[in-house]
Amino acid sequence: MERFRLVERIGSGGMGTVYRAFDERLQRHVAVKEVMVGEPARVVREAQAAARLNHPGIVTLFELGIDGHRALLVSELVSGATLDELVREGELCDRDVAELGADICEALEHAHERGVVHRDVKPQNIIARDDDGAGRRAKLMDFGIASLAGSPTLTVTGEVVGTLAYMSPEQAEGEHAGPGSDAYSLALSLYECWAGENPVRRPTPAQTARGIGEPLPALAEYRPDLPAGLCGAVDACLDPQAEERAPLAELHEALERAIPELDATYALPAPAGTGPSEAAGWRPGLGAAGIAAALVGLFVVLAGPAGAPGAALLAVLLGLPALVFASSLERAALPVLAIPLGALSAAGAYPAAVAALERTPLSRFAMGALGWCWLLAACAALGIAPPPGFAEPPPSGWDSSFAAAFDSLLAPLAEPESLLGMAAFGLGAVALGWVLAARQLAMALLGALVWSAALAAVMRVAGDGGLEWAPGVIAASALAAVALEHRTRAPRPRILSHESAPTPAAI
Repeated sequence: MERFRLVERIGSGGMGTVYRAFDERLQRHVAVKEVMVGEPARVVREAQAAARLNHPGIVTLFELGIDGHRALLVSELVSGATLDELVREGELCDRDVAELGADICEALEHAHERGVVHRDVKPQNIIARDDDGAGRRAKLMDFGIASLAGSPTLTVTGEVVGTLAYMSPEQAEGEHAGPGSDAYSLALSLYECWAGENPVRRPTPAQTARGIGEPLPALAEYRPDLPAGLCGAVDACLDPQAEERAPLAELHEALERAIPELDATYALPAPAGTGPSEAAGWRPGLGAAGIAAALVGLFVVLAGPAGAPGAALLAVLLGLPALVFASSLERAALPVLAIPLGALSAAGAYPAAVAALERTPLSRFAMGALGWCWLLAACAALGIAPPPGFAEPPPSGWDSSFAAAFDSLLAPLAEPESLLGMAAFGLGAVALGWVLAARQLAMALLGALVWSAALAAVMRVAGDGGLEWAPGVIAASALAAVALEHRTRAPRPRILSHESAPTPAAI
């Protein structure tokens, strides 16, 4: 083509060989894909299909050359790692998968609107890259087997193109593969990431082919901890009947809605035997039953030999609910954080801590409200002045009597003023969680400042002016939560430098 200088071969597969090359005219590195075909005109139509697409989530086609039965497709070269590589190496969490999946939904919707069906969506064709420090974003590679609506068919009747383990049933039968086929393949790719295995794949290609179209286990059977709406949307896109299958837009909406609720801490389970994250201790914990047993044991010791039944009642009644609502056992102790914050007159920062650490609206609300209960009851029990107007110091010897502990420390929690404070802490944590879900850092920072002002105003009303928590402390905690949230979205290693051999971004 008298323009591109080949540098090195960087990949090969069923769709051709890919080289890293240098564009002498525009002085940039590119990917050159060489495809040997019996019908060069078919490759031209494929290139025309890809050329219709102009989206940040789709690898860009720059140039096309034909030499006999050899076609050369020149495209953008993207440095990064594919979705399957990232999962195998333990570098993705639940939220990462949803965010990358939402990016691919946008890319496919753009393609479908222009009459282009990808027909080979799979983890190996999804590459994650650094979006200028804003976090990982996904790009969809290899539109080389796309079906162009309105043009002559690119395959003869009965010919099957795509990757078997991710192929929709209609595509495996050699029938027309429309946008629903891409929705099926993307849902199956996301299913595999979250579940740790592809439910279609069998030991041999023949067995895999026979299994295509059979009903699949619900995603919730593998991951009951994922939001029900998300699991339902993935399952709906995996309906074997194309006419009954949910559209891609529903999957996109479910992914966007679930992002704030998903875990951003623990690595996904790698497929069995494929990578180091298999033994990485995914979602560690001692077990809720063990912790509950320890609390019961503490109750017995305090109520019996220690002679402090009131303290035992307080510890158990305030400790057990956290085991039910906390998103992980390590976070079940989060409400205790309200005690030192209260001692420092900074308890207004507690809802921000909950929003940053908890993942679902229910857990955020419950842990926020529990923090308020610990603030009032435990601070009074320990002799740390609780917020004025909400509770009085307990009488001497309260810890030696169930009745005294209940009347002086637990009953005041049901007073209207206290219930308002519980609601403010709980709803405040939920609201800030929505702010943290903003994909743009500037919007999240602005939302955090508005949230801080609102919480400070509500708490002044709840305490009749007696809550003297500095608004600056609340604002600082909210901004810190935003910084922590967006830091967890930052790309971890695997984004390659220009000196490393990048993964080919092929047409």
